[in-house]
Order: sequence, then structure tokens, then C-alpha cells
Amino acid sequence: MALIVMVTIFCANTVFAQKSSKNVPATVVAAFTSKYPKAEIKNWDISNDEFTAKAKEGDHKFYVTFDNNGTWVKTASKINWSWNLPADVRASLKSSKYAGWRVDGVKKIESPTGEFYQVLVDNVYLQVDADHAVFAENWIVNFKPGGEIFATQSISSPLLF
Repeated sequence: MALIVMVTIFCANTVFAQKSSKNVPATVVAAFTSKYPKAEIKNWDISNDEFTAKAKEGDHKFYVTFDNNGTWVKTASKINWSWNLPADVRASLKSSKYAGWRVDGVKKIESPTGEFYQVLVDNVYLQVDADHAVFAENWIVNFKPGGEIFATQSISSPLLF
């Protein structure tokens, strides 16, 4: 019993350590503070050699990633509604093959090479077979700010009801 408790405490400490700013290099913290001086860090996620801060500045919540040298990699911000996308991106989505698909999520991604928008869509309403199994297609569609689709990625899996 004591062994189980010790293992549980060790695992919990390991998980919490990954979220702690104590494990984040000072160069990364300094880079964050320089880029977002008014932002408040909620927590850090450490994965491989990248450090991602969940942060908030006013009402704006975002995730910002730095490499282990403090170099900014990207910032991802959730967009609550698809109608908050730029007009060119909305128009492109409406004229694409994904026009009738359900929008499940929208993000703005900023990086040193520029910005783009990710729209997660599915066609769960469009495909139902005779056995009532839904084989939804889920896609991440990436748009340039001018509305051009430049990449898509399938993230599909069957759902059974």
C-alpha cells in the first residue's frame, strides 16, 4: 500500500513539474516577458525542447510557444465564432467544398513566417449510412489571410451512435 502511495505521489509531482515555471529556462521566460509584457501566464507545458505558455492579456487568451533558446515559435489564439474570421477567409470557406460542413473550431496562428487561420470542420450531418453509423470526415483547413486555402489535413475517425 505504501508503495502505491509513493508511486502516485512521484507521478503527480512529475506531472506538476511539467507545468511549473521552475523548469522553464530563464531565456524563455525573458523572451515571453519581452514579447508579451502585459500578459499573465497561467501555466507552462513542456514538450521536447519547446515551452508553451497558456497566457491571458485582458480578455485575450492564447498559447505561445518558444524553443529552448527563447526563440518565439508561434502564438495560437482561439477565435470564438467563424463570423469573426477576416472577410476574405469567410468568403473562401463559403465557396469551398467545406461550405456546408459544420465549423467546430477556429484559430489564428502567428509565427515568424506570418499568420494564418485554421478552421476545423466536419461533415457529420452529411453522411449517415443505413446502420446509423456516422463516418464523419474531420478536416483542418488552413487559410492565408487573403482567403487562399494552402493546406488541409484529415483527422477523421468513425463515430458510432
